[in-house]
Amino acid sequence: MNRTGTKPRLKKSSAFLTPGGESFRETRIANGEVSLFLKYNGTSAERKNRPTVLFVHGYPDDHRTWSYQLDALCKEYNVAALDLRGAGLSSKPTKQKAYNVRRIFEDLKEVILFLGGGKPVHLVAHDWGALICWAFAGSEEYSHLIKSYTAMGGPHPVLAQRGMFRLFFSLNPVSMFKALSQARRSWYVLFFQIPFLPEWCWRFFPKFLWKMAMNLGGVPKEDSLRSKTEEEILASAVWPINLYRQMLRGERYPVPKRIHPPVQVLIPVKDFAIRPECYKTHKEVCDSYREFRLDANHWVQRILPDSVTEKIKEFVWENG
Repeated sequence: MNRTGTKPRLKKSSAFLTPGGESFRETRIANGEVSLFLKYNGTSAERKNRPTVLFVHGYPDDHRTWSYQLDALCKEYNVAALDLRGAGLSSKPTKQKAYNVRRIFEDLKEVILFLGGGKPVHLVAHDWGALICWAFAGSEEYSHLIKSYTAMGGPHPVLAQRGMFRLFFSLNPVSMFKALSQARRSWYVLFFQIPFLPEWCWRFFPKFLWKMAMNLGGVPKEDSLRSKTEEEILASAVWPINLYRQMLRGERYPVPKRIHPPVQVLIPVKDFAIRPECYKTHKEVCDSYREFRLDANHWVQRILPDSVTEKIKEFVWENG
């Protein structure tokens, strides 16, 4: 929604070419009253011998955050990136409960069924998308839809919280400092619980706040992500604030007993929002887990696109 309350228009064109000549399409996937925007180059039914990779963005982002990876991988794989509900060109429910994680699970399920046609897909997610997909991958109801999971810039919220409590109550001064440091970095989670004020800030200072987010997250100065219009910024920044509210006020995030799909974590060690220690407990619940530390800030897929793409390719190849 923009400042006037109108919905950003979806371009009528349904197909276009990458610089390398690969064709992408745009479509909408329905889940009840929600319509999800999806950019993709093919499905498992159309190109059966290619792995299918679904990319999930974070906050305050949209599918374009994955442009480097989509362009780099589209020749070898079926690749797709969606706009989560409330973001980009997808529907923007007005009720806070519509952003409960279990509603988003159903969104992901519908998109995966469209892309995979009953076959599991490789899932890649960043920031809030990663938080959601950790819980999705650990769910007994949905984990069969995932062939592998690559997370970056976002831990499972409950597992991260447990890890921070463990550090703080260790009574080790260094560990306690790390836990308090993470609490300080998470100030915005509490700010977003305030009614109306966060939305007001975005609506009146969209360009300023977007530039601040890009600077804090280390997005390169020449990156096209920085050049969003006010309408594009507001389309992904306002309604998804309810994700934060639902995390603390809504149904508790599901805590996995075990995560069966193979998991790869790309940890940006200079992340302004999330300390590397937040991921420490995750391997305890994963059947197969590996992690790589990358010398980057939060938007690692924009800062080190080639490194991120290569890690995704390796993991997809290893897991079929």
